[in-house]
Amino acid sequence: MELHIIDRIAIPSILPAENSFMDYNLKRSIIKKVGISKEDVEKYNIKEDTENKRTTWDINADRENPHVVDFTEQELAYLRSACEKLSDTPAPDYLWDTVEKIYAAAQATA
Repeated sequence: MELHIIDRIAIPSILPAENSFMDYNLKRSIIKKVGISKEDVEKYNIKEDTENKRTTWDINADRENPHVVDFTEQELAYLRSACEKLSDTPAPDYLWDTVEKIYAAAQATA
């Protein structure tokens, strides 16, 4: 699955705060795969704007170099389940774009 910075920021916020031990391990694996490294900060010129409570990055570098992640079937099932729990909750549009990517990836592996 190709992920952009906004997806990588959104995915951890989708995941539930409380989990069984097995789900906790899936969550930890997912967060490790989508996490933003020091190299990513440099590559995408990611900056924290604490005054305006925003994160900015080089959109062109992000579009040209998406982060490719291979989720396992179990991780995709966990992600999909997390997305389904949010389905009636108001959220920013970018979050729903990420949810659509997750559903598409889950269907592709089914």
